[in-house]
Amino acid sequence: MVPHRTEIRRLDGQMGTARKSIIGRGKCGAPAYGGDSLEAAQPERIHIIAPRGKMLSNASTRFGAYFIALLVNLLATPYIIRQLGVESYGIVGVVNTMISYLGIATSSLTATVGRNATFAVERGEFEEASKEISTATFGLLRIFAIALLPVCSVSLFVERLIVIPQEVVPAVRVFFVLAVLSFIVTTLSGPLGAGMFVRNRLDLDSGCSLLRTLFFVALILVLFNVIGRNLIVYGLAVFASSAFLAVLYLVIHRRLLPGVRISRHSYDRSILRGILSLGGWVSVTQIGALLFLQTNLIVANRVLGTKEAGQLAAIGIIPLHLRVLGGLVSSLFGPTQTALAAKSDWQALAKYLLRSVRLVTLFFALLIGVFCGSAADVLRLWLGREFAPLAPVAVVLTAYLVLSLGSSPTQTAALALGRVKVPALVMVIMGIGNVSLSVYVAHGMGLMGIAIVLCVTLFLYNAVFVPWYISRACQMSLRSYWAVQCTGVLAFLAISLVSYGTHLYLRPDSLAGLVVSLSVSTTVGALLLLPLGLRTIRRDL
Repeated sequence: MVPHRTEIRRLDGQMGTARKSIIGRGKCGAPAYGGDSLEAAQPERIHIIAPRGKMLSNASTRFGAYFIALLVNLLATPYIIRQLGVESYGIVGVVNTMISYLGIATSSLTATVGRNATFAVERGEFEEASKEISTATFGLLRIFAIALLPVCSVSLFVERLIVIPQEVVPAVRVFFVLAVLSFIVTTLSGPLGAGMFVRNRLDLDSGCSLLRTLFFVALILVLFNVIGRNLIVYGLAVFASSAFLAVLYLVIHRRLLPGVRISRHSYDRSILRGILSLGGWVSVTQIGALLFLQTNLIVANRVLGTKEAGQLAAIGIIPLHLRVLGGLVSSLFGPTQTALAAKSDWQALAKYLLRSVRLVTLFFALLIGVFCGSAADVLRLWLGREFAPLAPVAVVLTAYLVLSLGSSPTQTAALALGRVKVPALVMVIMGIGNVSLSVYVAHGMGLMGIAIVLCVTLFLYNAVFVPWYISRACQMSLRSYWAVQCTGVLAFLAISLVSYGTHLYLRPDSLAGLVVSLSVSTTVGALLLLPLGLRTIRRDL
């Protein structure tokens, strides 16, 4: 996937109308850290915008595809757990976590290709766009050619890194290799997806992701019943679904950007240097995110055992999808934030940011409140009765997201302002603290200790540090910001009580009954929040 990025610009107040970019321009006009003036650029290209009129279709398709994929995953997860077993399912999560660390080495090549290609295509320089995408693609191939053998060799002693039952060690080794190959194919498809970003066809991107999910689930059902129910078969399905996604991206790329060809002859080292210099802080941010979100399963596996790691992987699916949804929601505000930052209109940016935070916080207060009020019933009817006692852990892993995800527009604002260095460093430092505290607390408090540490550290970063940092950059009132978040907390508590009362009254004893109960809670909660949400939307958000 190509991370969604927007052009980062602002007005230099000391130079009046002279515009300067927070980041300079590379060989093909793509941004790269520096400070070259834009006076030589064509005036009509100062604000490069993808085709308009796609906001509604992009948003509706993104959310629609996401919720359908979420429903499919929620229904498929219990089946996969029953077929593989809780311990093997936990191993899947741990292995995926280990492999996700490879993303640090590749993020600097994939984070900017969509934006850089957009600049070139907007100027009609299709050869330069070809160089951008080809350089990223073949740069990734070179990395993987060097790293493939050493990385795959880890499978020979993977049982020394994580706790694995002896009888499944051979299967885990094969699964590890298949997971590495799947990661490589998925990463290589990233530059191919640049065409959807360039043409502002995020609806196609969402459709591809949904088709991949449906293909994976269908393949799992077939292979489990035809070949067998083990980790090797699961790994084959994962790899096949990644290859399926890459083919979809390639077909769409050729339709959307027929003049942009991917060729080894278009590989350009000077462009590669520009991409790497810009992507450096993206990699640092990735390190911090991994320390926060991709270490809990490893800690649980090493400190508590395979069963507890499997339980954490299962109940962590809901907060995981909420974080993904948070990224989708916050990305919708990025273009407007960037436009306001480009004009140095700090007052308008601060007002828009506050309204964005209010809307996102209320949205997640509704979703998270409904879940937290019914967590025990959800886990019991969704995953099985043995998971119901883990409801308090699931609530702790989820409740803090009201404020954490509610503040996500501040992170896109940081990107719009070009203020990414300090947040990246702070994220890494706090991520190290998160890992250290999790290991220490897990010995005494188990899964609940891991959940509490994650809750506290991410709350401090997303709801305290980032707003404070952004407030200094765009003159936002912290008092107004925290007032908005307090409103979100009160809304979350009210909806949690509504959801809890609804489930006590209806007492669902089947998945159908659970859907009815959740629907009632969501409807009542939405009616409670509707006046606040409509008032925010009407303010030209």
